[in-house]
This record gives sequence, C-alpha cells and structure tokens, in this order.
Amino acid sequence: MINIQKQQAYARMLFAAAGMLYLQQHAVFFSQYYSTLLFAAVAYFTYNALSLPAIKRRPLSAFRALFGPAFDIAIVSFAAIVDGGHSSGIYFLLLVIIFGNSFRYGNALLLYTQALSIIGLIGVGIYTLFNMHMDLDRTLLIWQLAGLVVIPSYVYLIGEKAERAIRGQNEAEKSSFSLLDQGPLPVFTYDLDDNNQPRILYANAAINEVFRDDYTRLIGEQPDMLTLLEDGEEMLEFCRQSLQSEPPAAGTQEEGAKKRKFIYIRGRDANDNILRLMCNTTKLRWREKWIGVCFVLDVTQRETTQAQLEAMHRQGYMSALVAGIVHDFRNILTSMIGHAEILHMDAKDDIKKDQLQAIIDAGERGASMVGHLLTLGHDNKTQGQQCSSGEDAQYSLENIIGLARLQLPPHIQLNCDILKPLPKIVCSISEIEQITLNLIHNAAAAIQTTGQINVSVYADPDHELSQPGYPSLCFEVRDDGAGIAKEDIDDIFKPFWTTRKNEGGSGLGLAMVQRVVNQNHGQLDVQSELGKGTCFTIHMPPHVDHIAANTSETSPATAEAEAKNIRPCRILLVDDAPDVLIIHGTLLKKMQHEITTAENGQQALDIFLQAEQPFDLIITDFHMPVLNGLEFIKQVRKKSADIPIILITAFGEDKQLQQASKHNVHLLHKPVTLEKLNSCMQMLLANRHHETDA
Repeated sequence: MINIQKQQAYARMLFAAAGMLYLQQHAVFFSQYYSTLLFAAVAYFTYNALSLPAIKRRPLSAFRALFGPAFDIAIVSFAAIVDGGHSSGIYFLLLVIIFGNSFRYGNALLLYTQALSIIGLIGVGIYTLFNMHMDLDRTLLIWQLAGLVVIPSYVYLIGEKAERAIRGQNEAEKSSFSLLDQGPLPVFTYDLDDNNQPRILYANAAINEVFRDDYTRLIGEQPDMLTLLEDGEEMLEFCRQSLQSEPPAAGTQEEGAKKRKFIYIRGRDANDNILRLMCNTTKLRWREKWIGVCFVLDVTQRETTQAQLEAMHRQGYMSALVAGIVHDFRNILTSMIGHAEILHMDAKDDIKKDQLQAIIDAGERGASMVGHLLTLGHDNKTQGQQCSSGEDAQYSLENIIGLARLQLPPHIQLNCDILKPLPKIVCSISEIEQITLNLIHNAAAAIQTTGQINVSVYADPDHELSQPGYPSLCFEVRDDGAGIAKEDIDDIFKPFWTTRKNEGGSGLGLAMVQRVVNQNHGQLDVQSELGKGTCFTIHMPPHVDHIAANTSETSPATAEAEAKNIRPCRILLVDDAPDVLIIHGTLLKKMQHEITTAENGQQALDIFLQAEQPFDLIITDFHMPVLNGLEFIKQVRKKSADIPIILITAFGEDKQLQQASKHNVHLLHKPVTLEKLNSCMQMLLANRHHETDA
C-alpha cells in the first residue's frame, strides 16, 4: 500500500510537469493565465511532495483519499480551460485520475472520482461558454461525458470481480488453515530456502498431540528436527523431492523417486519415546509460489503381551494363528479393494483411475502375500511362477524398506541403495517384500548395540543366472552385528531353528526366505564372521520375454464392460459384515442387478423361502452367526437343486469348506474383486441358461 501510493505521488508530479510543458507549447490562453497557472502548479507540486512522508506515517488517510482526487480534477479542469475548453487533450487525464484512485483505494474511490470528473468537465464547458464566449461542441461534450461514465464503469465491474475473487481466495485460504488447525491429523507446510533446504512455514496444533511440544517453535526450522538423527537426511530428501519443479528424466537414478508419495520415518516425542511415523506430502500453489504440505501420521503400535508359545504345539498353534490373521486381513482387503473398485468405476479422471488401480493392485498383492502364509511348509511345486517388472520391484522395495525402518530400534541405522533401472525377474512383488522384510529383521536382531544395516539392490549381468540382455537381480543385506558361528550356518534355514527362543524368535523368517528363493530358482549365499557381521546375498533369475505378455488378466475397464453384458437378475446377497455387504451390494447394483440383502444364514433362508419371485443367484458368506453359509446352502438345496450359488470365504483351509463341492457351489476366496465376481457370475449364469435351453 505504501509503495503504490508513493509511486502514484511521483507519477502525478511527472504528469504535472509534462502538462505544464504541453500547455506552454499548445495552450491558447497560456499567456493570459500564466501567473495563475504557475501558482496552481507550485501548489500541486508542494502538496504531492508533502504527502510523501505522510504516506509512510499514515498509509490510509481519509483527508488524502477525499481531498487528493478533488485537487487533481480541479488542476486538470483549470488546465483544460487554459488550453481552450473541454475539447483539450488534457481531458484524458481525467480517466488517468479515475483509474489511479481506483487502483489505490478500490471501487469506492472510483465512483467518487468519476462523479468529480463529470462535474469538472461540465464546469469547464459552462465556463468556456459563458465566461470565454467560445462555441461549445455539444456532441463532443456528450461523447466525453459518456466516456467518463462507460469506461470507468467497465473498470468498476472488472474491479468488483477481482475483489470478489480475492475475497474468495482469502476466505478459502482462511478456511483451509482453519480446517488444518482444527483437524486431528498433524500437518506442516514448508518451502525451500536459498540453500535448497526445506524450512517449515506453518504447523498445526495437532503436532502437539504427537510430539508433546510447542508446535510454534517449529516455524523456520528444518523438518528433520521431527525425526531421529539417523533418519533426518531421509526426511529432508523426501521434502525436497516433493517440491521438484520438473520430474526426473527417465532412466536416471532419481527417476523412481517421482512415485514416492509417502515414507516411514522414526521420531521422538517430548518424553524421549520413539515414534513411528508415516509422512505423506503434496505440493500446492499458494500466494504465487509452490509450497509443500506434509501430513504426519503416528503409526506407533502399542506393545503387546508376548504369548507363551513354548507350552503349546508350535506347528498347530502357528497354523491356527495364521488362519485367523489371514481371515481378518482378507476382510480388510475386501473392504479396501471394494471401495477402490467402486470409485474406479465412477472416476472420469485418468490420473485418479491410475491411483485407484494402484490401490487395487496393492490389495491383490497383499492377498497373495497372506496366501503364502497358508502354504508355508507345504509343497508348492505346482504353484505357477509370477514375474515382476523392475519398476514395480523398485517401488515396492522403497516402501517396504520404509516400513521396516519403523520397526527398528533407535540405535540402528538403515541405509538403502537401489541402483536403477532394475531388471524384470521371475518373482512376485509379495515374495520380494517377504524376502526384504525377513532379511532386515534378521539383521536387526543380530545388532545388540549401535549399528547399521545396508541394503543394496542392483542388476548383476555377470552372474551365472544372467542371460545376454537379461541381467539377474541381486539383493545384498549387510549388517555389522554379532555374526553367525560356522557350525550354525547350515541350521539357520531350518524351520523353527533359532538362537533367540527367549526373545520371541520363531525361526520361520529365514526358512521363508530360502523357500521363496528356491521356488523361483534363485541362489542364496551367506557370508558371516563372528563379531564383524553378516551379509546375505540373493540372486533372482531374470524373466526372459520369449512370448508376448499373458493377456488372460482382465483390466478393471474390461471387467466393467463385461459386467454390463450380464443381463440383470435378482440376487440374494448374504454377509454378516456390514461393510462387505455394502461393497458387494454396490458392485452388483452398478452391474444393474436387483439385490436383496441378509445379515446371517437364518435371515437369508427366511427371505428365500418367502420370496414371491424366485432368485436367479445366491451369493453368501461362509462364516456367519445363527446359521453359517454352508448350513444355509444345505437348506436351500432342499428347495432348489439348480439355483447358482457362490460361497465367499476369508478362510484359507477349512474342513467344512471341502463339503461345498457336494452341494454344487462355486467357492471364491476374499478379497473378491470385480473381475473375479464378474467371471464367476458369467460362468454360472451361462451354464444355467444352457441347461434351461437344453
């Protein structure tokens, strides 16, 4: 405000000097009004010169706001008279005065100055007509008055829109920060200083709940003060990457970083307790510059009481435990994938579709991972091999190593070096994650005092598993812990063999690593020396593209298209989990089917028996209260032997499920995706129509 007013004061004096020169060269009555004109010019220069220090003391002055425009117009009107009347070119200075006061004080002063200008112009015309006895060009005067009305009015409307936009922007910013201040999620914003170091601009009150400290002291500091010293550089680099003006070039070492939207990091609260944090960043445009916004989620898990596994039969207990975990986790994945698929079906933006597809893919990898828990200890030679692209492997490794960092005690530093690009390998993403997590946890257990774990992942074209143009993938996990005795090297991969029985070790981690490596025809090597540390080196064979990629998988878009090809039918949907019932019901409704829902087998049986119109299909959960899915199916088969039935379960292996095939039931394991559900329904309904036609 001060600078703008000063600039306009200098501009007015410059215009006054130019006007005097113009009048001296062109004015008809310059010599007649010379003395009066000189006095007016001196007064005008004096007023503007004295206003300069006053502007600094009081930027907003009612006297200057009201007197200044009137003085300006009086001087211009007098100059027009000296130049021969209203037809003088000095007239255009009235528009300059109107616009200048509008920019300086807003639309209120525009209207005020516009009114004064019209009065001044009319006054010049009257004085010219009666006192100077000159002819009045009425047409020109009307056009001049119209110009003073129309042009400033147009500027007024533009100004009104601009002011509304600015007010809206200010209200939006105020509302956004109000939401952040009142929200439960800790948030801070930051930008980069001249040394390319992130600096915190703002932190909300929820930061106090995590760090138990005054959040205002964070302003101006680097974000690494929220983390442990060992993880500080990781936090700073993550913040810098989120504010990159341009994405890294393809094929460069930084190219994979553009996908990192969150990291896992360790922090410390005011009581010196270790915190495990997940940080998610985005960047937004704010007041003509880009700033970063970081959301901090405390994912510190409460300590759980260690069960006394030694008193139980280890293998049987582990099987029951794993089955329960798989059941609960599959229900969670069902909810996650289902909501993502619903949003995917409605999304119009390709970017959002890709993001939702990433969630769906991650959920399916999670389902594959828990499936491996059920097959531990079984012969999986018949299991088909999967392959992973280098980009997927890199992204998965960065995330899983971030998760592993959260589980480490504060005295251990985890370093990760992934040399890009990585090759495509014969190994699934879930298996890569299993290998990485188990090796890091094993290394952490070997470090009793301060130490480091170094993870290196790179393409190794010189290994014997490599082929021309297809390098193998090498994992190296090196620690500086206690090491392994030579006599124990051959035993570490045996299931349930462990030197940490009293510390809760299960002896399954390295056994799982070896199983995954062997199944995928990889190689595993261990080098260790007591007191100096251990290095596990794994080589996975490359995937050689002898034939085109398998096209049997159906994309979500194709699944949606195929779903529309199934004629609408009446479906009885049964599940005791409300969220799963809503998700499956929404998917089926989007496929144009008529849905009737029930929350347990007995309720579903009553609906089935009392239905006025027969159902075309039954989809039921297995594990339910009152009457489970299998007992419900037995009762249905007494009434109808041919109605298609889909039995959905989150249990991996259950003796009761083996009876399902006796009742002509198709079994689906959770999580049930749109693709699985659509394919199964197509098959069952097509078979029924074929039998009916026959």
